[in-house]
Amino acid sequence: MSVILTHEGPVSVITMDLPPMNLLNIEVIDQLIQCHEEADHHPETRVIITRSAVTEMFSNGLNPMYVLKRDEAGRADVFRAIGRLLNRLFKLGKPHIAALNGPAMAGGAVLALTADFRYMEQEHGRLCFSEPKVGLPIPEPISAIIASFCTPSMVREVVLYGKNMDAQTALASGLVDAVAPGEEGLQELIEQGVGRLARLSPAVLRATKIGMRRRLYKLTETFENDLGDFAQFTHADFLGEGLQALVEQRHPVFKR
Repeated sequence: MSVILTHEGPVSVITMDLPPMNLLNIEVIDQLIQCHEEADHHPETRVIITRSAVTEMFSNGLNPMYVLKRDEAGRADVFRAIGRLLNRLFKLGKPHIAALNGPAMAGGAVLALTADFRYMEQEHGRLCFSEPKVGLPIPEPISAIIASFCTPSMVREVVLYGKNMDAQTALASGLVDAVAPGEEGLQELIEQGVGRLARLSPAVLRATKIGMRRRLYKLTETFENDLGDFAQFTHADFLGEGLQALVEQRHPVFKR
C-alpha cells in the first residue's frame, strides 16, 4: 500500500509513501480515509499523526495527469473524493497532527487543513491552496476552515490569490502552529505535541473538538455529497486549461 498505518503505543501514524511527490488520486484518498478512521477507532490511540516518508515533500496534491485524462464526470468523482477526505478527516474525534516536512499544495494543503495542529519543517515547508491558479474556486467549506485558523489580513491572499507560503509566512498567518529546522526539529515538535495531548482526557478532547468544529460540519457534509456550483469549473475552460498549463510549465490563459 502507498498509505501505511502503524500503531506506536498511544500514537497512530499514517504515512504517505508515493515518491517523488505523494500525488493523490481516488484510490490514495480512500486509503487515507480508511487509515485515519481506523486510527480514530483504535482503542489505545490517543493522538493521530499524518506524515510523509518522502524526503522534503508532504504532498503536492492531486496528480494533474490523472485528472486531465478523465472526462467531466470522472473529474467530478475526483473532487467528490476530496470532499469525502475533507469531511471524514475533519470529523476525527481524536487529536490529529500533520507533520509538514515539505510542500503541502492544493489537495495536500486540504489534507493538512483537516488536522488540529500543523507543524512544519522550516527550510522546505510550503503551504498553498493553489486551486485558483489552476482555474478552480476554493470551495466554501475549505474557505470557512481556512478563515477559522487564518489571520483576517491574510485570508484574501490565501483564498483569492492562492498565496504560496513559506514556513515563516504560514506560521504568521496562523495556518501553521510551529516551525522547526530539519527533520529532527520537526520530530521534536511532534513529540512535544503528543506529550501534551496524551496527558489530557480523550473524552474531553473529543467533546471539545466537536464543540469547536460543529458549525463547520454541515458545510463539509454538503460538499462531500454535492459539489454544487463547483462542478461547473471542472471542464476545459477552467480546470482543463489550468492543469494543462501546469503540465506545460506556462501561465494559464483563462477566457472567462
